[in-house]
Amino acid sequence: MTEPNTRVLIVCFDALRPDMATPELMPRLNAFADAGVRFTKGRSTFPTETRVNQTALVTGSVPSRHGIVGNKFIDRVASPDKLFNTGDEDALRVGDQRLDGKLVDVPVLSEILADADESLAVVSSGTPGGTRMLNHRAEKLGHFRLSLHRPDASTPAAAVATVVERVGPIPKHAIPSLDWLGYTTDVYIKYIQPDLDPAVTVLWFCEPDNSYHYKGLGADDNLAAIARADAEFGRLLDWRDSAGLNDSLNIITLSDHGQITVSNDAIDIAGALTDAGFSVGATPFDGADCALALSSAGGIYVRESDPDLIRNIVEWLQRQSWCGLVFTRDGDLNHSQMNMDHRRAPDIGLVMATEDSVNEAGVVGATLQTSAYPIGGGLHGGVHAKELHAWLAMGGSAFRSGVKAETPSGVIDILPTTLSILGITPPAAIDGRILTEALKDGGPAPDAVMESYAQAGADGYRAHLSLTRVGTTGYLERGWVERS
Repeated sequence: MTEPNTRVLIVCFDALRPDMATPELMPRLNAFADAGVRFTKGRSTFPTETRVNQTALVTGSVPSRHGIVGNKFIDRVASPDKLFNTGDEDALRVGDQRLDGKLVDVPVLSEILADADESLAVVSSGTPGGTRMLNHRAEKLGHFRLSLHRPDASTPAAAVATVVERVGPIPKHAIPSLDWLGYTTDVYIKYIQPDLDPAVTVLWFCEPDNSYHYKGLGADDNLAAIARADAEFGRLLDWRDSAGLNDSLNIITLSDHGQITVSNDAIDIAGALTDAGFSVGATPFDGADCALALSSAGGIYVRESDPDLIRNIVEWLQRQSWCGLVFTRDGDLNHSQMNMDHRRAPDIGLVMATEDSVNEAGVVGATLQTSAYPIGGGLHGGVHAKELHAWLAMGGSAFRSGVKAETPSGVIDILPTTLSILGITPPAAIDGRILTEALKDGGPAPDAVMESYAQAGADGYRAHLSLTRVGTTGYLERGWVERS
């Protein structure tokens, strides 16, 4: 059972870069972090994609354990004839049914809470599939899940109707998504807390991710979205104070990843592979040499996981100027180091080339893409430091005050830390750690040890990966490529 009256509110600012969460732009979030615990080295998991990290949030595990290895991947049971798209609510629901409820390989937060006679509530203005990933067992467990994109796919239906009656109709989607930030906040204040009082609530703000993608990092609309997200968070803090919940409601703030600037039109990798003599299909099971699951990062599935074909494609990739990190299951750079050694993972992991150039607004970091975001817009998925480095700060009666935690931490640590606050023993088989350095009654963080890996390839290609290990938990720091 939980400790009496203890509740946890998790607020995610999707894609928020810590270097853009300035005191001038986000005064309330910074004041909160200064008063509580600010983690200066928050880390995402790879791929730095949303559904991957949403699953990490609710499992405390990396993709090699939880199984959501990308926003899109191959699972022949869930999606027999094409890539399984976790952003598609309908595809995700049907796929989970085909998998007999085993979409994720490990227990998720909602199940752990239900076993302790507690519940999880989720409100998200992110993708419909992402909302489901945060609480995909909600129907079975009777928990609350509201997707602003897909109210028809939210549950329970009667509760959603009550929300609309009390808060008002869901505003139309727009970019920047200012009204959705306010609506998400209202649902928590006016319905979730007074009516449901769950042990844990996740509020998923779709900004600044939406405006990063389509308006650009540091653009006026993007800055307005960041400022509005801060104002809504401030409204949550003011409400907590006025409701007399400062002692019982602990708040965890995070971002799931960062973003960097798109520097090119979409590269036709499928066409380039075809020109090089490799056949490309929707899957590698109908005679094609390979299938792609890629945006700025992802990978290539190879027919019958043929080692000779894998080697030939890898060598071809390493010769391409747009190619960044490449890794395989058994290479010097490999799936295990990237935390995605899972049966669903592509045979060849691939990250598009990145650089440290500065965009028009003075924001560092750029990437090539295979998707269709506008040049100057934002993207994420890879291993540039600005993608891997994420916001993390906590405050409330369970946490220490005025602490800067310098030890690396990450989204995978939120589940075990949350459960510890609630007096629930975390599952043994997880990858994250309890952030003892943040807890009022906790001890120091374990020692941190740096690790680095490299792989040489064709025509002077050399790829590098650095990570930090804290106890048994690994945090990716950055990956990059040099050419001679």
